[in-house]
Amino acid sequence: MIEGGGLQGDLSLRTASTSVFHEHDTLFGRLRPYLRKFWFANTSGVKSGEIWSLYSSTLKPEFLYALTQSAQFLNQALQTAGTKMPRAEWKTIAEAYFAVPQAEEQEKIGILFHKLEQLIAAEKRKLNLLQKKKTTLLRQIFEQKLRFKGYSDFWEQHKLGSLGISYSGLSGKTKTDFGHGLASYITYMNVFQNPIADIDSNGQIEIDAKQHTVRYGDALFTISSETPEEVGMSSVWIGNQKNVYLNSFCFGYRQDGAFDVLYLAYMLRSEAVRNQMRMLAQGISRFNISQHKVMDINVNIPSISEQQKIGSFCRGLDQLISAEVKKIDLLTLKKKALLQQMFV
Repeated sequence: MIEGGGLQGDLSLRTASTSVFHEHDTLFGRLRPYLRKFWFANTSGVKSGEIWSLYSSTLKPEFLYALTQSAQFLNQALQTAGTKMPRAEWKTIAEAYFAVPQAEEQEKIGILFHKLEQLIAAEKRKLNLLQKKKTTLLRQIFEQKLRFKGYSDFWEQHKLGSLGISYSGLSGKTKTDFGHGLASYITYMNVFQNPIADIDSNGQIEIDAKQHTVRYGDALFTISSETPEEVGMSSVWIGNQKNVYLNSFCFGYRQDGAFDVLYLAYMLRSEAVRNQMRMLAQGISRFNISQHKVMDINVNIPSISEQQKIGSFCRGLDQLISAEVKKIDLLTLKKKALLQQMFV
C-alpha cells in the first residue's frame, strides 16, 4: 500500500475471496497502523492480507473512509499485536463503539472530506509540476540554453578558489557546544536542503576565532556525510546573526565580489557543479571531500547584471514552491482539525 493512497502491483489477478476489494471500499494498512495508510478505492482488484478492505451496508462509503482517518478509529487500530511488525487487530475494531449520524448527515460529511482530499490532491499535483518545471528551467539556464533578453555574451569559466578564500570549521566541538546555532543545524538538521540559509541562532558560544565566523553572503559546504549526495552540498548564508560558527563537518567560502549572492546559491546547486562534487566524494561507510578539491571545481560566471536576473528568478521560483507547500500544509491541518471536531 502506497503512502498517500493506492496499491502497487497487479490488481487484476483473482485469488481467494478475502483478497478481493471493490470500488468505493476503504482500504486500511493494518501493518504498522501508525503509518496511517488509507485509500478510497477507485477500482476493484486484489490486496494482501496486511490490508483491510472495509465496507458497510449501513454506512455511506465516503463517511466510512472519513471515519477510518479519525483519532477514534486510529486509537483502536494502534492497540496492536506484535513488536517488530505490529499489526492492528480486527477484533479490537469490531468491538469498539463509534458515533454514527443519520444517512443524510453521513453523506454530507463524506462529501466534505472527499472534496477536501480532492483539493489537497490537486495542490500536490500543482506542486509536483512546479518542481519539475523549476528543475527544467534551472538546467536550461545554467547550461546557457535559456538566456534573458538582452544577454548573449559568453560566460567565463573560473576555478572557484580563484574568486575567493575558504575557511575551515572549528574542530573538537559538539552539538551541545553550539547550542541552537548554525553549526548544530548543519550537522544534525540538514540546513543544506535549501540553497539559502537563514536560521534562528540562539545560545551561541563565544569563541575567539574570527576566521571561523560566518558572514552574510558566505557559501557553506558539507565535507563529511553518510551519503555521497550530501557531500559538498552548499547553502549561502543570508542571515544577519553574529557569532555564528561552523563545526568541523563544514567549511565556508567567502567570495571577492565576483558573484551576486543569490546567483552563487543557485549556481552551486546546478547540475554541472553537483556532478563535479559527487565525483570528488570518497569513502565507503562515510563520504568525505576536501576543501582544496572543492575550490578546484570549475564554475561559469556571466555578468553581474545577468547574475542578478538569474538569482532573482530562481528565488522567485522557490518562493512560489514554498507558498504551494504552505497551502498544502494548511489544507492538511484543516482536514485534521475537522476530523477531530466531527468524530468525537
